[in-house]
Parts: sequence; structure tokens; C-alpha cells
Amino acid sequence: MDIKACKKKKILVFAGTFEGRALAEEFCRRGWQKRADFCVATAYGAGALSNLAGLSVMEGRMDAEEMTRMLDNGDYGMVIDATHPYAREVTENIQTACRRTSCAYLRLLRQESLREASGMISVSSIEDAVDILNTHREKVLLTTGAKELSRYRGIEDMENRVVARVLPSSESIQSCLSAGISQKNIIAMQGPFSGEMNLATMRQYGCRWLVTKNTGKPGGFDDKMAVLAEDCKVIVIERPAEETGISLQQAIKEAEAFYEE
Repeated sequence: MDIKACKKKKILVFAGTFEGRALAEEFCRRGWQKRADFCVATAYGAGALSNLAGLSVMEGRMDAEEMTRMLDNGDYGMVIDATHPYAREVTENIQTACRRTSCAYLRLLRQESLREASGMISVSSIEDAVDILNTHREKVLLTTGAKELSRYRGIEDMENRVVARVLPSSESIQSCLSAGISQKNIIAMQGPFSGEMNLATMRQYGCRWLVTKNTGKPGGFDDKMAVLAEDCKVIVIERPAEETGISLQQAIKEAEAFYEE
């Protein structure tokens, strides 16, 4: 879509990430609050933006049809997708809605941490991680979030071996319990977590394995690698697909150009 030819004047941002928060702060700093709306999936995401005065935040999960209706009914000429790098289905729904409505689409990408080190194992899926963990008997700390915990059910002796660190919400804790993780092995805390904190957690719970995603520096990936110093093993679930997109600063420049037209 030719942004210059677009007569609609607002930007819709799908946020809920570090980058989404940074974008919201910049919009507020520039006085663009009334010219943009921010969408987040959960109350936790809305809370992260609650202290930004005048920012319009809409909470709730949407499918492609609901996103399409929102774009059709609103004064939106541009969409910025600042969702999590592993939320592939959400990104696909946003892209579908933009195609249907001829709305300009920008994907804001988070830079990966490409560090390789002894003791780090890269896999393409949670199921691959489970297979590796079942070749050992040591305890494991899961740091991949609550949403997909049910996919770890195949871990042998899960009740005794698996510790999960999730956000401090009732929904996250229920996901842990539903997945078969015992109450004593649920850590409900909000990050960021330092390397020292990660090491202390591994020691406290007797874990020798840590499972994470390549969420980049904003997601605490580099600090999780600190556990390698004590001969622990880290399984990294790589991103589902290689994406193309723009940086935070480029997204701000594109928004500025859009508003100047």
C-alpha cells in the first residue's frame, strides 16, 4: 500500500512486548497518543502500559476476522506489529487483516542473540526439547512461558523433575497445574532476571537443565546463558521461522512519515 495515498490518519499497534512498550513511550514523548491505539492480549500487557498518560490501550485476544472488523471500522491507515517473535499465529492473523483492508503493515523485529557456547543445544520445537530431556534424569527449569506448558507433558517424572518460572498471574499458575507441574515447583515472578538470579534459582531447585527461547536481550536470553558457567545445560528453542522486518527506530521513522502526510 502507498502510505502517501492513504487518507486514514491513525496507527494501530499490536504490542505486549518490550518493543511495544518502547514504541508506546516514544509515541507519548512525541504527543501522538490521540493518533494511535495499542492492542494487547492480556491484562498483564495492559498493565505494562497503564502508566503512560493519554495512551489508548485495548485489551483482548482477537482472531483475523475480529482484527479485520477493527481495521474496517477504525480510522487506521497503518498497523505496526510489535508482537512476540514466537507468536507466529498472531502475526499471521494481523497480516491477513491488513491484506483484507489494504492497510499498511510494518513488522517490528527483535534482534536475536546468536551466541553459541559449550553446553547450549539448539532445537526447533518443544517436542525436540522433551526428547532430549528424557535421555537424562536431572531436574529442569522451564522459562518458555505458561501458554505452551501442556506440550511438555511428555517429560518423564514431570511432577518431580520439572520447575516452571512463569508470570505471577492466576492464569499462568493454572496452566502449570494443568500441565502436571507440582505446586512446590512453580515460580511465579516477573522479570527481568539477572544472571545471578538465574544461577541462584537453578541452585535452589537443584536444576541442571534450563529451557528457553531465543528471545534476544530484552527477553533475558543473555542472562540465562549465565547458568552455563556452572556446567548446566541450556536448550534453546529457536524461532519458528525467519522473518523480515524493521527495527524500533525505523518503525518510529515510518510512523513520523505517516503522520506528516
